[in-house]
Amino acid sequence: MFKHILLPTDGSELSAAAIKQGIRFAKSIGAKVTGLCVMPLQHPFFYETEIPMNAFWKRSDLCSLPLRLDGLAV
Repeated sequence: MFKHILLPTDGSELSAAAIKQGIRFAKSIGAKVTGLCVMPLQHPFFYETEIPMNAFWKRSDLCSLPLRLDGLAV
């Protein structure tokens, strides 16, 4: 059946739950898993003359955070 499964995430709680289920499914059929962090490029709009740099990188930092997979051996 499936030999390799791609599991994209955007760092949200919903995608973390989907990853857990994807890993369980992959284990049940003996497939490999590849994770991919997907984030749309967001351009925040401010009514100030300067845009704080941390606002630009705020959401992209979620991709580098470790994902907690409670009770799953990955």
